[in-house]
Parts: sequence; structure tokens; C-alpha cells
Amino acid sequence: MERPENGRLIVFEGPDKVGKSKLVGRLISRLRKAGITCENLAFPGKQKGTLGKLVYDLHHDEVPGLVHKDVNPTSLQVLHIAAHIDAIERQILPALSDGTWVVLDRYWWSTRVYGTVKGVPKSSLKAMIALEQLHWGKVKPDVLFSVEREIDNPEYGRVAQDQVVKGYRELANQEKNRSRVVTIQNDSSVEDALNAVWEVVAPIARRLT
Repeated sequence: MERPENGRLIVFEGPDKVGKSKLVGRLISRLRKAGITCENLAFPGKQKGTLGKLVYDLHHDEVPGLVHKDVNPTSLQVLHIAAHIDAIERQILPALSDGTWVVLDRYWWSTRVYGTVKGVPKSSLKAMIALEQLHWGKVKPDVLFSVEREIDNPEYGRVAQDQVVKGYRELANQEKNRSRVVTIQNDSSVEDALNAVWEVVAPIARRLT
């Protein structure tokens, strides 16, 4: 797929509990007030009846009779990639083609970071991500916000949390040559973080409107 004329892809990435979802929701509100047609989506997905919702429930111990600790970590990440591709093909690319902005909560970065922390072989992760990127085609984020915040009680423990933070920072440095990557510190108020996001997004919106 070629880059659509008006559709834009805005991505938020970062560790769990850094406030990505709240920032996404607030940005969506601002975009709509500015007259921008936009859609709020997330990986793997939370929309009822989708593959993404099934994978989300599996990952959060909400599938009766099966919890994610019983699933091989590599297999779990394959399911995530499958959900990503389903959303890319069914929702994201059509929306961008129609000129809709897509604000996406998570990207393939999470597969790389969390898969690495969970011990998924690097060769497997590389193959999974290459498959997802094949479905993205030439579409890349217009801007990817890497959100950071100090977490007092990380879900996976302090050591794993430090590994996750390090993984995201390494990816942010690596990907700056391919996409526009902006780090957002979310340690103060949501409004402060949103204003930092808006400083980057507003010029893009003004060029299109």
C-alpha cells in the first residue's frame, strides 16, 4: 500500500502502565475537535468478536480453562502477530486509504521487547516481525511516541521492568532512521504529556486542513 494522501498513522509505544491508552484517548478527542477524522485502535485488540480480543483475553488470563502461563512464549507472540496482521488488513490499511487517521496503541515493538524478556529466540522474533512488516508494506508511522514513566510496582518485577525499558530505548534509537520517533515523559500530569504530543501532531494536522 502506498502512503495515503490524508490518512496518518500515529503510534504510541512503551512499557505497561506508562499511560499510553489514556494519552491515545485524549489525543483522539483533540484531533476530532480539530476536525480530523480518526480511529482509536490497539494491538493486539480489544474489540469484541475479533482475533485481537481473543489474544488479549488469552494474555490476560481471561480465557476459561487456559491461561497464558501454559502457552509457550514463542507461540503466544505468534498469536500476537496474527492479531496484528488481522487488524492491519481489516481495519488499519482501509482506514488510512480512506483518509482516516489511525491512532494505534502499541506496534510490533512490543513483540520485540516483551518477546525478548520472555526468552523467545531472536531468530523467531525476527521472522515474526518480518512477516508483520510485510503486511504493513510501505506504510510507516508518521510519528511514533515512545512513552516513559517511572513505575513503582511493575507487574513483572523490577529486573524485568528494567529490561523492558532498556529494550524500548534501544528500539527508539534504532528506528529513528526509519520513522519519526519522539520520547514523551509522562511523570507529571497527563495534560503536560498531551501538550508535548500535540506540539508534534498539530503541525501535521494543520498541513492537511
